[in-house]
Amino acid sequence: MGTWNGFFISFEGVDGAGKSTQVASLAASLRVHGHDVVTVSPSDTNLGEILHSFVLQHHRGPALDPWSEALLFNAERVQLLQETVLPSLQQGAVVIADRYADSTIAYQGGGRGLPIDDLLAVHRSACGDVWPDLTFYLQLPVSAAAKRQRAQQLPLDRFEVELADFHQRVGKAFDDLAAQHPERIVTVDAARPAVSVSRDIERIALERVPAPAKRRAAG
Repeated sequence: MGTWNGFFISFEGVDGAGKSTQVASLAASLRVHGHDVVTVSPSDTNLGEILHSFVLQHHRGPALDPWSEALLFNAERVQLLQETVLPSLQQGAVVIADRYADSTIAYQGGGRGLPIDDLLAVHRSACGDVWPDLTFYLQLPVSAAAKRQRAQQLPLDRFEVELADFHQRVGKAFDDLAAQHPERIVTVDAARPAVSVSRDIERIALERVPAPAKRRAAG
């Protein structure tokens, strides 16, 4: 657990795994149980909105270098940490993030092939080596995730239109991260109905997140 009064939760997984749905569901459940909850995504700052839009929609011209991608995502993460995540945690809130540093390891490390040790070094330097107290990895086969995205008929960003082998590498990187950090990362079968996934996540979160009164007393 981090050096704060609150509790930091992140959701990870391939595109189409249902992260946004589960973030909203868990936030609502924890609020019912008396927790102060703040939800965040990478684009929630002014800088993050600009960088995220540029990176995800950069279809024209020369392709972005993988290190450019990684450094831009780290820049938006630094800003999000300083503006919202760390102040909220210090005030005792439960912060729930839709993606965090594991995504950079999986996408730019596993997917793009950047050295993971180098990516971790950047995270240590730029983000103070801040990691969530608990991460839910929504595990879903790449083929099932792609089917869900096609069914939604939404415009696809530059990662979502990558070939299947890219997404396979990303999925394997997430699997490897979950195996390496079992104390932090909880793997959840996201192929099931969303309500079943939500029940499992709620149960685990309520077991891990300190009671609101205990968190306030710690401050």
